[in-house]
Amino acid sequence: MASSDVSNRGEPLQIIRITSKENDDGEITHGLELVDENLEKIMLHPEVKENPVVIISITGAFRKGKSFLLGFFLKFLETQPEECDWLSEDDKIEGFEWRGGSDRVTSGILIWSEPFIRENKFGEKVAVLLMDTQGVFDDDSTVQDCANIFALVTMISSVQIWNVMQQVQEDDLQHLEFFTEFGKLVNQKSDEGDVNGSKFIFLIRDWSFPYENAYGKDGGNAYIRKKLKIKKSQHNEQKNIRRNLEKCFPNIGGFLLPYPGKAIVTNQAYNGLVKELDGDFVENVKLLIPYILSKEMLVARQINNTDVTGQYLLKYVKVFVSLLRNDNTPTLETALKATAAVGRQLAINAAFEFYNEEMDKICNFPNCEFVPDDVLESHHKRLKVQAREKLKEIPRLQILGDESECLEQLNNLIAQKYDNLKKLMEEKQLGRNAVAAKEKAESTTHRIKTAVSAFGICVGTVVAQHIGVEHIGFIGEYIRNDLSTNLSNLL
Repeated sequence: MASSDVSNRGEPLQIIRITSKENDDGEITHGLELVDENLEKIMLHPEVKENPVVIISITGAFRKGKSFLLGFFLKFLETQPEECDWLSEDDKIEGFEWRGGSDRVTSGILIWSEPFIRENKFGEKVAVLLMDTQGVFDDDSTVQDCANIFALVTMISSVQIWNVMQQVQEDDLQHLEFFTEFGKLVNQKSDEGDVNGSKFIFLIRDWSFPYENAYGKDGGNAYIRKKLKIKKSQHNEQKNIRRNLEKCFPNIGGFLLPYPGKAIVTNQAYNGLVKELDGDFVENVKLLIPYILSKEMLVARQINNTDVTGQYLLKYVKVFVSLLRNDNTPTLETALKATAAVGRQLAINAAFEFYNEEMDKICNFPNCEFVPDDVLESHHKRLKVQAREKLKEIPRLQILGDESECLEQLNNLIAQKYDNLKKLMEEKQLGRNAVAAKEKAESTTHRIKTAVSAFGICVGTVVAQHIGVEHIGFIGEYIRNDLSTNLSNLL
């Protein structure tokens, strides 16, 4: 067994578990259950939440060394980039739990808790996550269980490794073609021709024919091209399998890996020491891992030609699993439609939030300043166009025929916001008119009083000349007050 305490550098967290329950007829039914706390811890990690995410996943039959292989990925990622010799004979492979024997170890889906920040070929920083999956065709899982897990892995992985022993046989392709039902549905129903977009690598373990195709990437690519080539002599079913796989996975490659040695296969006490592995295996693993984790391969998962961040993956996984978690879910097509619906709502919310916030800034909310009609309309038209562009940029599955409804919902929200702002501005205008009228009336009254006061003084002066200076103040004040009162009543 080789899974020592590595909690100081992270740990594998289960995000999906397979559940089973007995119905009233005594039949056992299976479902997927989401471990929300673990998924949120990973996807809302500060380095993951708002960054493009690259998930490296490995799938395939159970008890074929998938978890052990992921230990090499961990070792490479934890090594400083400038250190070329990342694997020595004294190293021990640990991290994801693995052990010898015939019983299943990994259950459901697990992701390493800590992301690894790397730079891709475009110079962008991406968060790399390692994913381990339950092996298919074990004693406890149904074919549908395996298909559901594979569908989820396909939806969120950037690089998907399909682990195959010795060579690719026709039944391997048949099983794989069945598991790609979700990918086929996406291609059939989506507005985007290449929604999947992930790289799919056939990893052939224990390859025994290096004289035909050499170990490594070049030999693997040549071998896979030959296996997936459509021939005239093939049955239509075989031809369709190959067409469907290439449609679902446009970026298919291969890698041939030699036998690791008896130490890991027959020794139950093997603890992961590199020096006990065969030299050919170690040398080719040292080529495999840097190849998978190269800048060219670390392209973030994209939906609708847009990089997907951790917070978006979290939402998509939640809705997808909620529809596949019990036996009542009709089909993967239902899950696809629901996942697309969630994506549309996220896009609508984000686009409207942009419009709403920008219009509020223009009106200086919450103080709410008055904005003239023509200015408000100009900003409304400009921001409406930008919001509609924003709608297109949000990563989501776009189902044929549903986008017009998506745009209509956004237009309705924008129209309602704009109408509310216009009403508010009308109220502001009425208030401004009332204040202006009051100020005008007060100004007129003030001017009249001033004129009356001056008139009273003049009249008082004239009268005083006839009756005496000592009565001037009394007479002037009397005239002013009397005229002011009468004029005020008239006003």
